[in-house]
Amino acid sequence: MMNKFRLEALSDGVFAIVMTLLIIEIHVPHLDHGAGGGELREKLWAMWPLFRSYYLSFLILGMYWISHHAMFHMYIKHVNRILVLLNILFLCFISLIPFSTHLIGEYPKNEVAIAVYGFNVILIGVVQWAMLVVGLRDKTVLHEDLSLRLIVQGAVRLSLTPIFAAFGIIAGFSHSNLSFFLFAFPVIFNIIPGTLNAVEHVFTKIFRRR
Repeated sequence: MMNKFRLEALSDGVFAIVMTLLIIEIHVPHLDHGAGGGELREKLWAMWPLFRSYYLSFLILGMYWISHHAMFHMYIKHVNRILVLLNILFLCFISLIPFSTHLIGEYPKNEVAIAVYGFNVILIGVVQWAMLVVGLRDKTVLHEDLSLRLIVQGAVRLSLTPIFAAFGIIAGFSHSNLSFFLFAFPVIFNIIPGTLNAVEHVFTKIFRRR
């Protein structure tokens, strides 16, 4: 059985490289000698879609890194062959993010570009969710003291990103700006501490009143 720390080290390295590659796709605008500040401002403003896609993807990658770390710290104690292979597939789709990010940066209103980006995010989420399912089916890889509530919370968090990415793809056919919001929403929900607990608290109050 492989040492899970080697798998985590590989994953951390891939995340670091991919997150760095995002900014490499954004180049300093070319100006003729003697160009003024107004022309530079126009060039930089024209690059706004590239910067928007960069920040969106950086946050999504950050969220996936946090959830990957949480999964191997809080849920998974050992790794088996299936988990290793799924993690390699997970990193494969993570490595595609710089391409899909640059695509929606160059063509932010194109529904095909939005769909490619959305499917990239969905595939990452689906594979990560499959890793959790594999862990749940093989009790030898999980921590013994996992509570049902913690498992449910993990499943909900992992499901949010691919679900909202699917909504983002659909929205891309009519409202491209809405697509970017839908892609970003799970990041806000997952990164802010206590969000899921707050939602649970609200629903508990509602059901108690009934």
